[in-house]
Amino acid sequence: MKKYAILCGSAPRGFTQKKINEMYDFLTSSSGGAWAEKEIVFFPNGVDDAMLAFVLERLKADKAEQILLYICTLTPVADEDKSIWLGGYEVRRSLIEAFCSDVCAQVIYDCGRKLERNEKIELEKEVFENKITSLSFEREGE
Repeated sequence: MKKYAILCGSAPRGFTQKKINEMYDFLTSSSGGAWAEKEIVFFPNGVDDAMLAFVLERLKADKAEQILLYICTLTPVADEDKSIWLGGYEVRRSLIEAFCSDVCAQVIYDCGRKLERNEKIELEKEVFENKITSLSFEREGE
């Protein structure tokens, strides 16, 4: 069975929401179904309409039998809201509802204000900066 989870957060760059990290940890644990990393699409800092639509369509084309869409905002989502804000990007609820009517999908709306530093992003940034710095010094010494 092909299954996928899409985790969408609203944290600023370099951070993730604690709740989205907990959902990821739960899904990859044996009690959460032991989802493989390749089955989880992770947008901790938000996603726009176009990118979300692209990912949803790709999963639909891949004949996914089960899709979990977990949306974690910084403020609660009301039933009458026509849009959801994820990391500064506006996502239309109609996009999500239309997709869910076509495919076996479950949507969970959650709210999490507690942020955690995303160590992986910081490490990648440090490695990149070190490569740039060493490249600069090599050119100066030529």
